[in-house]
Amino acid sequence: VETTAGSIKCDQLIIGAGPWINSLWNMLGLPKQISVKGRDGTTHDGIPMWHYMALQEGTLGVDPDYQKTNDGAMPPVIHVDTDAPLHSDRDGKLITDKLWGIYYKPDFNFGGVQGGAMPATVETPADEVHVDPYGPKSPEFVVTDNFADMWTSALAFCQKRFEGKSGVYKKEPSGGIGCFTPDSFPVFDRFRQNVYVIADSNHGYKMIGVGKLVADDLLGEPSALLEPFRFSRYATGKLHPVSNSPFPWS
Repeated sequence: VETTAGSIKCDQLIIGAGPWINSLWNMLGLPKQISVKGRDGTTHDGIPMWHYMALQEGTLGVDPDYQKTNDGAMPPVIHVDTDAPLHSDRDGKLITDKLWGIYYKPDFNFGGVQGGAMPATVETPADEVHVDPYGPKSPEFVVTDNFADMWTSALAFCQKRFEGKSGVYKKEPSGGIGCFTPDSFPVFDRFRQNVYVIADSNHGYKMIGVGKLVADDLLGEPSALLEPFRFSRYATGKLHPVSNSPFPWS
């Protein structure tokens, strides 16, 4: 492996690069477009292997303890999907009458109740997307006031304690982008003989146990748990179910 710090010899190379996977995929000379066999047996050609979505996240500036359980314990991450009409908590105007969803939790690192909503599609082709600078430092991929109104209104919809709290939303850069596969599910597979790709497709915390499975796979002990995530599923039509959620990773 040739790096800016010199060359590194290795028997196996493992790539777990999150939103930077597209550039490394290109370095390996792997296809930018693929054929995907649908459930009806029809093969769809020219499908982009990677596309980006902008993550919509922010923080409500309330005491994180405000969202603890009645006995003072940390609550689970709350995730709500619904098609109920959502009206602005600021002025009562209709925001959407279509399917929407949010997630949120108290976060002492962010200093409030932190969470997000459905990601926004990045229309720019993957090779033209500027991943760096990433996150809040990006001049392109940070949330807008439209997100702030939607998310704080959704919080108020979900729990009465958040009604009238839109004014304490932290107006600061937040968000980022994720790199997604054609079916928005991860790819765990070997390429070019000795390169193992862990492409999480923005599934984040769900990846905690994958390291152990990949290590076993590399040592010749493959797990059936990884089989549904092989790259070959696109050609064979063994695709994952299409989510009924507004979130592509649900």
